[in-house]
Amino acid sequence: GPSACCDDSDIRKNKESSETKDKVFTPVPLMSKEELEQHLDSLTSNYLLTPRRISRKFLPLVRKLCNHEYGWVFRDPVDPVELGIPDYFDIVEHPMDLALVEKKLENGVYKNIDSVEREIKLVFENAILFNGQDSDVGEMAKKLLAVFDEDLKIALKGIKTEKEAPKSKKSDVCSLCRNCRLLFEPLTMLCSGNCGMQKIRRNANYYTDRNKQNFWCERCYGGLKETDPIQLDDGKETKKKLLVKLKNDFTPEEIWIQCEECKSWAHQICALFNPKQASKVAFTCPKCYLKEDLKRKGCNVSNALCGARELPKCKLSDGIEEGLAKALLKAYKQVAIERDCTVSQVEKAENLIVRVVLNLQKKHKVREEMMARYANKHYPSYFPVKTKCIFLFQSIHGVDVLLFGMYVYEYGDECPAPNRRRVYISYLDSVRYLEPSCYRTLVYQTIIVEYLRFVRSRGYHTAHIWSCPPSKGDEYIFYCHPPQQLTPRDDMLCAWYLETLNAAKNEGVVLETRTLYDEYFKNDGIDPKTGEAFDPTSLPYFDGDYIPGEIENIIKDLNKSESSRVVTKCKASNLKSAATSQRKEGKRLGTRSNPGELVNQGRDKVMIRLDLVLSRMKQNFIVAQLLSDEFIEAVENSEAVSAWMERTPRNFNKKQKGKNPSILHYTGDYSESGYHLFDNKIDTSLTEAGTLPETIGNTEDFDPLMEQECLDTRLQFLNYCQKNNFQFDELRRAKFSTMMLLCHLHNPKIELEHKIKIHLEVVAHAATCTGPPLCTSSNCLRMKQLFDHVKGCDITYKRGCKICTRLFMLLTKHARDCDSPRSCAIPFCDRIRERNICLLKQQQLIDDRRRNAQNNRHRPENISC
Repeated sequence: GPSACCDDSDIRKNKESSETKDKVFTPVPLMSKEELEQHLDSLTSNYLLTPRRISRKFLPLVRKLCNHEYGWVFRDPVDPVELGIPDYFDIVEHPMDLALVEKKLENGVYKNIDSVEREIKLVFENAILFNGQDSDVGEMAKKLLAVFDEDLKIALKGIKTEKEAPKSKKSDVCSLCRNCRLLFEPLTMLCSGNCGMQKIRRNANYYTDRNKQNFWCERCYGGLKETDPIQLDDGKETKKKLLVKLKNDFTPEEIWIQCEECKSWAHQICALFNPKQASKVAFTCPKCYLKEDLKRKGCNVSNALCGARELPKCKLSDGIEEGLAKALLKAYKQVAIERDCTVSQVEKAENLIVRVVLNLQKKHKVREEMMARYANKHYPSYFPVKTKCIFLFQSIHGVDVLLFGMYVYEYGDECPAPNRRRVYISYLDSVRYLEPSCYRTLVYQTIIVEYLRFVRSRGYHTAHIWSCPPSKGDEYIFYCHPPQQLTPRDDMLCAWYLETLNAAKNEGVVLETRTLYDEYFKNDGIDPKTGEAFDPTSLPYFDGDYIPGEIENIIKDLNKSESSRVVTKCKASNLKSAATSQRKEGKRLGTRSNPGELVNQGRDKVMIRLDLVLSRMKQNFIVAQLLSDEFIEAVENSEAVSAWMERTPRNFNKKQKGKNPSILHYTGDYSESGYHLFDNKIDTSLTEAGTLPETIGNTEDFDPLMEQECLDTRLQFLNYCQKNNFQFDELRRAKFSTMMLLCHLHNPKIELEHKIKIHLEVVAHAATCTGPPLCTSSNCLRMKQLFDHVKGCDITYKRGCKICTRLFMLLTKHARDCDSPRSCAIPFCDRIRERNICLLKQQQLIDDRRRNAQNNRHRPENISC
């Protein structure tokens, strides 16, 4: 009835609360003169030269250094045996010599100026590091380093002059970067047909709907039926005859914009001009802003820039930032010791900002084949999960740049087994713009370590990682990486994760690392506690992970083979008896291959197949244990553990009894290993024995929910960047893409949780209410008017209608949690749910592509000896 509606004032205030003061999303007006000069210099100093041109420019410089009177000292590689310095490689981690640089230049190895400059300087930095600044060799190295710096400035100036030479008409050249027409990466089109989200080839014909949301390759289009309705991503339907034939040959171009002051033309990206503020502020190019009389024109100085630092903080982001600051300070001190200087003289990674940009409660549904095969085991139909997205920004030249992203899933205490109190690091990705670059690995690994520290303190006992590099042409989070950034090999990525977890071990965050194969498949897959065989319901089941997709594939194959076998048996035996088909599988007793027992009896067929597959790639599925074995066992037994007290030793003994197969039968005295099992009482007598009392958290998350449709999944963020040409392949594009993303994040159009709940009640009431005279609520009438507006709006939320956008936000939130088995009375709920199902299937198909690529890499014929 009317009582379900909120007061009239609540809806009326809706508009007022959404209207925010003018914000500044274009950084140029607020940049200092030095920052503007650095930005302009970066546009022209990032010279995209071919390896041949790099060799032509730098070979004379290297040969000049070799021919210098001190050049002979640094020309050839250091021989520790001949020189009697056996500890050389212990001190110098990356040896380099001028002869090697010269050879690499002659062979065209260097793809950019930064890499050749870095390695030439490394020759002399190594000499100073090993011999000391005041030694004879150190003095020689400093003199040659000064010579190289001077020659480098002259060479770069010459390259800049060549670049600034007019290529064509003045109006065709960007006044900032001195380039002409620049093209974006062509749009990657994935087929929505039966081919499983395969890419549509360049210059190939394809078919699409009028809004260009879905695409079909020619083969899948031929398989569509004229009479069957075609489901689109937005939940709408269309017909085959309405699809339009196009050619995949379009390449978008960077937009140009003209300065109101100097009338010059520039790329919108180079100028960091936000098109969303075009109606509010006239465009003035950065060069004009350097003039004092035009400084901050059209911008209220009192308005602060809405950048990454202004995004809301939370306990997780604060914890990661604090740990990151400590790790970097430790690294600075170490560098200062190695270089024999003070910490203040060490170059630092500054202006790093960590923010959690997504914190969303979801339901991870179990896939169809898994649910059908194991429903009799009371396997849950879904797992409640918190999905989070963590971003790292750095202010470069006064502009925030997104450098690192990580998607994680947290299965809390309320989640049923086997996922209870586990976290899954789903995806992480980065672009190589962090300054200085020497801290890049440390920063990224520290973020993972600090995240594990945070979830450990909240009571999560295990973290899971699937180490899987992207296939060629695929992206994980960021759209278009820098061309010089290489994709790590499979073994290199595994080693990187293990190095990260070893650092977490040293910090006392991780107790032990092992593989998923060791935990569930070693010792013939027998649970050492119960003596029974593990089955797929025992395995952690994470959204987007390898295991759920592979289980689906295995069950489908088993169902096909079992069906064909039953048919064959029926034909052969002429349906003699039903008992024949239920005979136990395995080789008969008394045969040479099985003299005593049936083979693999009691072990699940899916586990046998999964064992065979995972045995070839066991190192890719990493398990990090955060809390004790006794606590994990209590969790798996569904015990209440929120008040659990335990004492973890400062130096965790690796001989601890647990799931490590090498110590499954450890029968030693637990007290010898420094580990003690605790009840709810704290034994203070053990505090001095090297143990730390610890209260296990209940996994409750006190950070506020944050919802962003473009960030709901990594695929949605990738599609959002792709559709808007937000690329990260160049620093200038990374600056612009981050600026536009921050503009979106600062205008989320999302209300507080309690207001959303009230408005959802109004939506539910108005959808079923007959209106006057039984209902007199003005909110009910207004909501019905909003329903009518959305149904007849020509602009729609996709083209920026604010009313449609606001209502669809509420409807989307309702549809995500709607469990109605039949048609829902709330408008558009069924359509949104169908759209969500389509998006989920797309995600699963892309996850299957990733899984198939992993399988192909580890097939026996593809594994080198």
